[in-house]
Amino acid sequence: MQRRHLLGGGTAAALLTALGASARPAFGQTAPVRIVLGFAAGGSVDGVGRMLAEQIGAGLGRTAIVENRTGAAGRLAIEAVKASAADGDTLLLVPQGPMTLFTHVFKSLKFDPMKDFAPISRVCIGDYALTIGPSVPAKDLAGFRDWLKSAGDRASYGSPGAGTIPHFIGVATARALGVPMTHVPYRGSALAVTDVAGGQIPCMFSPVGDAIEQHRAQRVRIVATAGSTRTPFLDGVPTLKESGIDLDVPLWYGLYAPQAVPAATLDRLRATVVAALGTPASKERLGRLGLVPAPSTAAELTALQQRESAMWGPVVKASGFTPED
Repeated sequence: MQRRHLLGGGTAAALLTALGASARPAFGQTAPVRIVLGFAAGGSVDGVGRMLAEQIGAGLGRTAIVENRTGAAGRLAIEAVKASAADGDTLLLVPQGPMTLFTHVFKSLKFDPMKDFAPISRVCIGDYALTIGPSVPAKDLAGFRDWLKSAGDRASYGSPGAGTIPHFIGVATARALGVPMTHVPYRGSALAVTDVAGGQIPCMFSPVGDAIEQHRAQRVRIVATAGSTRTPFLDGVPTLKESGIDLDVPLWYGLYAPQAVPAATLDRLRATVVAALGTPASKERLGRLGLVPAPSTAAELTALQQRESAMWGPVVKASGFTPED
């Protein structure tokens, strides 16, 4: 994609003289702002991304688009953003797993979550959920546990991808329930929830928002969430901890740019995001996805990322999970 427009020779020469040959690309030209996601269209990450694209585009007076670059549990998207120009035109919207968990579940990464990206803001918070489909004759987690005991090779679960936080929640839940469950990774949650509703797989772990509409339509049933308190978006759904599984894993989404984007550009992007998330329209749209706006400073996002990354190391090791590739 053409990212910058060429200037006439005299103008270019004057700019190079004023700014120096090492000047970074300018922000705010006519190329679209790209918000890159590592998951397919239709899930909650995609929904948040499209809302942000509209709001950021309006706030900057530019076109902003979503680019769904699926594969490798979101790593391909992250690698693409890392390799993009440090001009603020390419951004990464990501659930916290790749930035806090991936260093503990993949033997080799082509990116360093702390060193290769500049934090802009946390975007929103929510919950992960355990969702069962019509192939499971249960109405709650206790009934699901009873079904698992006799399910045999039918005991499996879907997730948005291998090595994601929902994958790991499934590993921990299966261990707590004392029943082996086969993991079935998808490229995002949209296809997984379709297969749960259709009976191809019995259950899935995902953000609440990826299953909430199917739950409300009674095609699937969310039987537990993984946060410390019950989600305000679902009546009567307990937490895993209430149900005897000692897990407390909150969900958040963050917005990042490649490292070396100028501070002034990051500040402008952050101000645009914070303003967008403060509108009633954003609150309503995120609420439909089971999410709550939760902007932050760059320092707050960095501290959150560091704290959770430090937490995941011993948890993954204690679970017996074997790091992949």
